[in-house]
Amino acid sequence: MKIYDTHSDIMYNLYKRTKEGEKDVFARYHLNDLKEGNIVGGIWVVYSDSDFDIHEAYDIAFDAFKKYQSTFDVVYGLEGLRNVRDVEDLDLLYQKGIRHASLTWNEENHFATGVAGQSDHGLKDAGKKIIQYMNDKKMIIDVSHLNIKSFYDVLEESPKILFASHSNAYTISNHRRNLNDDQLKALKEANGYVGVNSARNFVSKDKNKQNIDGLIDQIIYLADHIGIDHVMFGLDMMHFLSDYDNANLDDLTCHADAKNIAPCLIKRGFSENELAMLGSKNFLKAIEKVER
Repeated sequence: MKIYDTHSDIMYNLYKRTKEGEKDVFARYHLNDLKEGNIVGGIWVVYSDSDFDIHEAYDIAFDAFKKYQSTFDVVYGLEGLRNVRDVEDLDLLYQKGIRHASLTWNEENHFATGVAGQSDHGLKDAGKKIIQYMNDKKMIIDVSHLNIKSFYDVLEESPKILFASHSNAYTISNHRRNLNDDQLKALKEANGYVGVNSARNFVSKDKNKQNIDGLIDQIIYLADHIGIDHVMFGLDMMHFLSDYDNANLDDLTCHADAKNIAPCLIKRGFSENELAMLGSKNFLKAIEKVER
């Protein structure tokens, strides 16, 4: 099963480690894992959990990845816009090749409010301009990390290409970043897609379900609510990020372990076509309008 991972922090890792002086970071931390796990591409991001120069970050990341670009089918993205000043600043990043963005990384910023912000705060006027720009440029608008009010505010702006790139079902695991049933219904009505997240507490708070079997429970629940043709893998692997030890599932600890997913899906009754839908077909259909 070929897999497009709809959320990976690889570009951030390339930026951070290269800036700190490490050489050939992609080969050291990612290349063999991705090939072993049959990860062929996806949405690779620089995330903004703090203040830094996002333009420099992507320049460094692109340079570190350039000799591998033809090997993987990547949409470059921004996880959070705290380091983007305005629409003109986003346009400069678009010109570099960025085709995806979520508005926050949990925080409340000048565009929107994340899950760590006040519940009665939502999308800002500047955020509405960002959504309009992203619609005009046919970029992927990502609602993962938004609080509930911002989530619905974004949907009011009629996003054309809508993802929750790495979120699960709140009913199964009540993590603040997961989506409740009403949100799932609204996402379906807006023709949105969900990338199922393999971070352990997103999958389940039950330690016995923090494994691929628990991930499949999430897939089944999401498919029942939005249709299997709108579910993908947003694995959010964290083994290469020093601050997130042991954050992923017991039997899905790195991208290489993604090879274990298909046999488990088949054992649970999924067909080969459904595997292809989850792994690649749904993603490729969702990004048909993205100009890369």
